[in-house]
Order: sequence, then structure tokens, then C-alpha cells
Amino acid sequence: MRKLLYISLASVAIFLNSCSDSDFENAYRDPSTVAETNVPKQFAGFMKINFEDVIPSYWNYYTVIRTTSLSYTQAHGFTNVAGRYIPGAAVTNRWERYYKFITQYRELEKVMASLPVAQQTENRIYTITSTIYLYDHTSKMIDNFGDIPFSEAGKISMTGGNYGAASPKYDNQTELYVKMLDELKAFSTELNTITLSAKVDVEFKNQDLINKGNLVSWKNYCNSLRLKLLNRVSAVPAMAARANSEIAEIIAEAKIVDESAENIAFKVYTQDTDLDTSGFFDALESGNNNIAPKPMIDHMNANSDPREAWLFEKGASSTTYIGLDPLLASGAQDQLISNTVVSIYNRSVISKNKWLPGTLINAAEVNLILAEYYSRSGNSGAAKTHFEKAIRQSVDYYVRLGDKADVLTWKPTAEPTAAEVDAYIAKINFAGAVSPADQLQLIAFQKYIHYNIMQADESWAEQRRLKLPVLNFMEDETSSIRKTPPTRWTYPNSERVYNTENYNVVKDKDNLSTKIFWDVK
Repeated sequence: MRKLLYISLASVAIFLNSCSDSDFENAYRDPSTVAETNVPKQFAGFMKINFEDVIPSYWNYYTVIRTTSLSYTQAHGFTNVAGRYIPGAAVTNRWERYYKFITQYRELEKVMASLPVAQQTENRIYTITSTIYLYDHTSKMIDNFGDIPFSEAGKISMTGGNYGAASPKYDNQTELYVKMLDELKAFSTELNTITLSAKVDVEFKNQDLINKGNLVSWKNYCNSLRLKLLNRVSAVPAMAARANSEIAEIIAEAKIVDESAENIAFKVYTQDTDLDTSGFFDALESGNNNIAPKPMIDHMNANSDPREAWLFEKGASSTTYIGLDPLLASGAQDQLISNTVVSIYNRSVISKNKWLPGTLINAAEVNLILAEYYSRSGNSGAAKTHFEKAIRQSVDYYVRLGDKADVLTWKPTAEPTAAEVDAYIAKINFAGAVSPADQLQLIAFQKYIHYNIMQADESWAEQRRLKLPVLNFMEDETSSIRKTPPTRWTYPNSERVYNTENYNVVKDKDNLSTKIFWDVK
């Protein structure tokens, strides 16, 4: 049976009476029993099917990013085993998840198109918000793969089951970024004036799993996503002028996620459904996936980083924080791990915390983007202001993750004081970095710390774009394919088999050395 891009939408269609947290699991019915759907139900199904890519979960952390972006960014310590820089099956798992997700979006488009024009207008908010969410995850796919099937993907039900007609072409990655930026800008403008009928207002609040119907939050999400994507392409010659001018416009409008109370996340509200992080502890703690990385620990030790105790625990046999050295042979690394000398990620705050949010956009990362923008624009004062604000927000972010910790054994007993945070900021000394290049090194390292394992996709994209922070990797001399971390993932084998004609157009790019279009340094 054909799969992935060619699966029937019937296999993922959803019938939902409501997506409130208490009854979501019961409402998510067996697709074979689905008799009808509508726009609100399909909207909720579209958001729900993708939750494991957002909320920390076993599937995403163990099967996808454990051996890819977590290791490529040294967000965790990993042993130097053979073949460690080859993505392997991880690419297939992420590919399948995304195309089930986009198939749900196409069904939402189909249901919307079947409505009378007046009802399409009344339900316009579902198109706007679903597309914002789609573009957030589509950008991540582009950042990992480059060109991807998009405009023709997920349309098997619209072709009456004709697989040949549904085989999708690969869209150019640069053109897709431009399309997303164009539409997100238009959505941002539209959200200024859109009003909801009483009926849609109630339904939208019930079905919106992210912002609970809050249009201000959707506006902030939209603009912050624009900000992130514009910053990512800011060094591409053909897009640099647009990036800087539109970032200035977004800043002037002041509708972004720049305060912690505005963070956008897929939150966990109950442990009674599968919308939780219950499998995360196993994903992180099994296979030594929770080992602390040496570059991060060394920085924290040297600068008394107030996040250290909230992110990490000392090894059971150690009185100090120690990160795993990436330049040691695997045998020596294994011995350190076996001797419980190396630090691990904090089990109370992180791995055993069943209430971790699925972060989409948060204030600390937005302010680090703003710091970078102001630095390259020559405004060191504004860059410093946003840089230091981001650090304070990052500290608070990780402290607040511990508020709902179920297991308190390793939770720090005292929160960082204002004086401790001030002392850390003073040690980092952004004012002492007089050139934009020096400032960028500090900004990039704070991105590395703040993203850590919690936003691995973003961290890998930013490290490839900036070539910062400078991290050392031991080459894999056993591999004839890739001796160092790759610059992209390769396409899954299913594309060669089931989408052969379209795959052949991009096959020359399908290697671990081809750069994503924004990777120009």
C-alpha cells in the first residue's frame, strides 16, 4: 500500500464533538467509524495529530532527535560510536509525522471549501490560525531537509484516490520561505481587524489547543514566527533588505512575544489524555540521553550560571558539575558515565516533569533575536538591553518549569536571587564585546544554553546559520559517508520508491553535505 504522502485522508480524519482536555481522548475516534466532520472538529484534529512534535514525548525525543539535532548541537553529551553523524531512521519518522499533519490540513481546506461563501468568511479564523501553525512546522521541515513536497502534498482525497495524480512535486525551499513570509505578513494585518461571531468565538475557544481562542496571542505568535524566519534569512543576499525592514516594522508594531507572560506553547492541562509528557522521562533517561554536555557545563561553572542547578544534577559520584567531553574516545566516555561522574539533566525539573509545555515561541528566544538584529544594525545599546532581558527571562523560564514538578527529589530548594542573576550578567559583560562579531558570539552561546534539549530543532538551525558557538566534535573515522555533523537530513527511502519522478528532480541535492539556502557563512 502506498504510504506517507499518498495515504488516504480517511486514515487520519477525526470526529470531535469538543476538544476540551477532559474528553479529548474519547472524542478522538477510530477513523473507520467517522461519519462526518466540520471545520472546528477538523481544526482540532489537525492540531492534535502533531502534538508529539511539540510536547516533549518519547516518539520525538528517542526516535528522532536523540541521534540527530541533540547530538549535532551538543545539547546533550553523547558517546562517539560509529555512524553517529548519519541520521538514519530518524528522517523517516519525522517525514511521516509531518505528512500526516499536512494531510489533516488539506482536509480542513476541503471542508472549508465545501461551505457557502458566507460561512467560509465566518470561519476565516480557522484558516488563518491553522496556516500559522502549519508554517511554523513547515519551516522546521525546510530547515532540516531543504526542498520538500508542499503545494501538492496531502491531496489524495481530492484526486479521488488517484495516486499518480497525487504524487507531489518538491517545492523550492527559498520560494516556500518567501510564500510563508508573504502570507504571515498578510495574516498579521488581517488579525488587526478580524471579528468573530458569537458562535465561532465559543467554538474556536473550545477547539484551539494552543491559545484557547485568544486572538492577541495568535497575533503575537504570527509576528514572532515572522521575526524568527526573517532573522534566519537575514544573511541571504536577496532577502537581507526585506528581513531587516520587516523586522523593524514588527518591532514598531510591538505585537510580539517579548514578555514571559506571552509565551506560546502547547500546554499540558491534564494527565487524563495522551496530550502529556508521560513518556518523556523514558526517552531522556534511557540510553544515557540525559547526559550533560561539556561546553554548556564549563560555561555555567566558570560564570556561576543561575540556571545550572535547574537544568542539571551533579553526578552521583561527583561533588561538582561535569559535562561529557566530546573529544574522548567512546570507551573513556562510557567509563565516566558508568562511574556516575558526569552530570545529567535535572530529573525533577526536566525528565520526570509531566507538565512540561511544548514550546512554540518564548520571550527569551525573541529577545535574543532582537539582540542579534540590533547588534548587526549597529545599535549596541538596544542589543545589550534585549540580551540581558533574554537571560533574565531564560532563568525564570527554567525555574518556572519546576513549579509543577511531581518528583521533588532533585528540585533546587532555593530560587536564584536577583543579585545572582545580576552577577552572572555582569560576568558575561555584553558591554565589553565591542564588535558585532564579539556580540554575536555571546548571543549565540545564550541561544545554545536556552534552547538546550528543549528546542533542539531551533538550536541546530541557528548553529548551522551562525557557525556559532564553535563546538568541537571528534571525527567519525569509521564512516565513509559522514565524519562530522551533517548540514541537512537526507530524504527517506520511500521518496525514491513511491515518488520517483519528483524525487529525481532533487536527488542531486540529497546528501548530507548540501546546505539549506540560508546557510551562507
